[in-house]
Amino acid sequence: MVSRLRQPWLWAVLVLVLDFVTKRLVLANVETLRAKVSVIGDLARFVYVRNPGSAMGLFPVGREVLVGVSLVTTVVLVLLYLRTPARMKVRRSAMALILGGAVGNLIDRIFYGGHVVDFIDLGVGSHRFYTFNVADMGVTIGGVILFFCLLLEKEHPQDPAAAEPDPGGALGEALGEALGEVPGDACDGEDPLAPEAEYGHE
Repeated sequence: MVSRLRQPWLWAVLVLVLDFVTKRLVLANVETLRAKVSVIGDLARFVYVRNPGSAMGLFPVGREVLVGVSLVTTVVLVLLYLRTPARMKVRRSAMALILGGAVGNLIDRIFYGGHVVDFIDLGVGSHRFYTFNVADMGVTIGGVILFFCLLLEKEHPQDPAAAEPDPGGALGEALGEALGEVPGDACDGEDPLAPEAEYGHE
């Protein structure tokens, strides 16, 4: 049961649910958030923004193009996830984070006139970061983790003759721990919480 709850695809579900819930809360409090609500002084604020572009307001190329790109991206991510070996849990988790974020913003573009609901505003004074949402966080965090997984695999190519290669190194171990795996699994490892019976023990 525990191992089933640790399936990498659940990260996509988590991001999608959190994104949906937070956006519905924002839409239920539009008037309040138009005036900006301070969370941590001026550093972190909530503000209601409708974004016609891609992630963080970039590339405002139109609803049809963005919906098409999002659909293609979603299909590609699903195919890549399915083609990734099950033992590569960190890489699969990274793809799931990106997938959850992509689908979250895709829902907005389809059902809200092509505009995505953004509400997280970070910065100091007049120097502000792009306003974003939970879906953008999933895409960004997943992208960073996936980048390091691919980088580590390039620096430590797998040996076909090795039964259980460990391409991760110290950074891979840290990523594995951050996503709930014990050191040594990195981007390629078995589920450490699997019942002992699966390993042939009584």
